Amino acid sequence: MTAKEELRRIKADQIKTKRDGAERARRLGRQFWSAEDRDRALRLAEELDAQADELERAFSNESAAGPTAAQTPKVTQTQMQVQQGPPAEDPPAKDKGSDKPD
Repeated sequence: MTAKEELRRIKADQIKTKRDGAERARRLGRQFWSAEDRDRALRLAEELDAQADELERAFSNESAAGPTAAQTPKVTQTQMQVQQGPPAEDPPAKDKGSDKPD
């Protein structure tokens, strides 16, 4: 994996982590009895979603701006499949105990 691919994976993981955190905060917020705690959890979820949105925009702009196809060499690999015919017939077995010469 190249450094650029690794960086893209890390950024995608950050976005996913923010989205997961926002969902968790919403889920917990629904379980709080206190309206104040519920509001805090929902504000945190909104903030995490906003951060994830910002990361996605930066990620999308970076992906669109960078000519990755021109930088990455295209590699093709040809596979060949060999057809096999029926198995060759074995020569008749010689009788080792026989007195007949070959």
